[in-house]
Amino acid sequence: MADNSTKLLADLVNKRLRCLLQLVELGQRQSGLIDSGETAELLRLLSVKGQLITALQAIERKLAPFHGEDPEARVWESPAARAQCAAEAEQCRTLLAQVMELEAGNETRATQRRDAVAQQLQSLGAASRARTAYQTAQGRRPPAPKGPLPPLADSTDAPTAGGLDVSSEV
Repeated sequence: MADNSTKLLADLVNKRLRCLLQLVELGQRQSGLIDSGETAELLRLLSVKGQLITALQAIERKLAPFHGEDPEARVWESPAARAQCAAEAEQCRTLLAQVMELEAGNETRATQRRDAVAQQLQSLGAASRARTAYQTAQGRRPPAPKGPLPPLADSTDAPTAGGLDVSSEV
């Protein structure tokens, strides 16, 4: 007769397997979203991944007591049930390695994407400053910034004690 603990073990290993399969799928989709720059969809995917990782951690906590047991002492329903659980556990090890590899690759991709965007922003800033300097040198006023501007502080608006004086004498 099978021990209830082996049924629980088999169930937990199967849940772990299904969770890891989903994490691999999401990791692969994440790669594409990083490459295409679809930030909103990427954030939704990362939220789902976070939930799966939390679920995986809960499964791992439930599996922890089994790690100290002697596998040979477990009573299984059948040799087939034991073999099925062992095969799924091996699949989990392979998938976990794949998840870790995907995560490392996605981190590298995201860092490269971030650096490329930062470089583009820096180039845009330099171009804007050059255009403003050129227009100023030509005696033209640079275009006004888009959007509302904060009110200008005059000397009567000087901060009181404890405030920070950011005015300058020009």
